[in-house]
Amino acid sequence: MALVTAERELGRRLQLVQGIHWLYGAQGDAYAALLRGYGSEPHPAYERARAAGPLWRSRLGVRVCTGYAPARRLLAARTADRHVAQPQSALAWDEGLPDAGELPGADQVREPAARAAERALAGLRGEVDLVASVAARVPVEVLADVHGLTGADRVRLAEACAGAAGALDAALAPPAYDDAVRLLDAVGTLRDLLGDGAARAAVVGVRAARELIAGALHALLRDPGPAGAAVRQDPALLVTETLRHDPPVKLHTFSLAEDVETAGERVAAGEQVAVLVAAANRDPGAFTAPDRFVPDRYATASVPEPLVPAPHGVAVESFARGMAEAAVAGVGGLLAAGDVSAAAGGAVRLRRSPVTWGLERIPARVAG
Repeated sequence: MALVTAERELGRRLQLVQGIHWLYGAQGDAYAALLRGYGSEPHPAYERARAAGPLWRSRLGVRVCTGYAPARRLLAARTADRHVAQPQSALAWDEGLPDAGELPGADQVREPAARAAERALAGLRGEVDLVASVAARVPVEVLADVHGLTGADRVRLAEACAGAAGALDAALAPPAYDDAVRLLDAVGTLRDLLGDGAARAAVVGVRAARELIAGALHALLRDPGPAGAAVRQDPALLVTETLRHDPPVKLHTFSLAEDVETAGERVAAGEQVAVLVAAANRDPGAFTAPDRFVPDRYATASVPEPLVPAPHGVAVESFARGMAEAAVAGVGGLLAAGDVSAAAGGAVRLRRSPVTWGLERIPARVAG
């Protein structure tokens, strides 16, 4: 009976949150409309949110930040010790988990990521999807290596990471009931395999790394001239510009532990804040030609660093960066040799994924 009651409560909450987003979004609230997330291209939604100002209040009770300077100030402020769920949060998948342990840094993951990318690319021929075959695969293999998993445990890890892939988005956008149950089961498996502290880091880190790799590979295929030149010069330039132009975490919500003055306003301790990272990283007040993908803009020291938040308290940048640099170096080599090219149809983004607005497929053609 308790299980049935819990299932009904979960289903009811998912429907309620979805209804609130639809209602306020239809009434013109740009943040609620973004959480609905049904557009195939996210940037018009960010432009509508930016038009409301650099810092404004949504009808959902959240202070929404779209400007680079105020976003940087808010992200640097002291946040609440524990993640505080928004009143409209959909699925608290990390409820009861302790604070996350640290993810391995870039220097620790580059070598295993390079090996994983080499294995992934070695078997590709003909029409392929670079998300499934490279971006989603490499972070899981690196995580398995870091934790020393072998045999059946590596298979369980891959299955659990796939099941938990929607966790970052599910916290704000209600998933279907069956997907929600699958996600919670997957988090349970990760706790069994890695321990409670490492489970949270794995869920967040694997998804962030997947999206950063996918974004960088998408840039390589979309604009192989400057992107390929950047890889030959320094893969870090391409990855840094991807962090700005197509960040793996596009929306970051948190609660402040202190009052903050920014954008001419006071944001009080305890208030819920939503930083639209993807909008702030294309703020024309901070970046020249912000909608253009220009990797060599980071060859000069005067350009602001892209904003990279720590979702659910997990610092993801170094972990994701190391893997992305290794993966784009491998694909960049194939691109330079003429062995890989974009396939017909173009990249496809996930719907209803307001935190990552992730790439679902990147069609490519591999010679051989």
